[in-house]
Amino acid sequence: MKFKDFIWSKNPETFNISITRDIKELSIPFHGSVMQDYGEQKRIIKGEGEFSGKRCMETYQKLAALFESGESGVLSLPNFPAFIAKPVSLSYMTVTRPDILRYQFVFWEDSKNSVSVPEISRFRMHVTVKEDGENLWTIAQKEHTTVEELLRLNPHIVWPSYLTEGLQVTLP
Repeated sequence: MKFKDFIWSKNPETFNISITRDIKELSIPFHGSVMQDYGEQKRIIKGEGEFSGKRCMETYQKLAALFESGESGVLSLPNFPAFIAKPVSLSYMTVTRPDILRYQFVFWEDSKNSVSVPEISRFRMHVTVKEDGENLWTIAQKEHTTVEELLRLNPHIVWPSYLTEGLQVTLP
């Protein structure tokens, strides 16, 4: 999982993606009621997990700084297309041991920026990963660019050191 430049070293134990529609029942005097569909609401992503190791508090503080800024960014979830999201809440739950920190988070889809990939990627060249285990460093070297530039153009890539077969990588 990845939000902006923060990459979870271990994905959260649970996360829930809620997609709902705003539907109202309108009463019609002497005729019952009708259903009115006001459209899809923002996706809400909730989850919880733990950071472990000697630097678990430092890791939590880095994530907390992103939440405190309140700025939207690209949220990449496992097996789900990346999208623009706004950090809503981050909770420090408990410390079960000195080297474990439990947390909960909530993100909301940012509807005014709801694109799954950068708009420019439609007009750029792509390369397709041919086998599991390829990495961005190899692609960057072949294409005469930097890993940082490839990550900027490909927010859906969570682990630059391991790419899966069939993944499309946008080139500068």
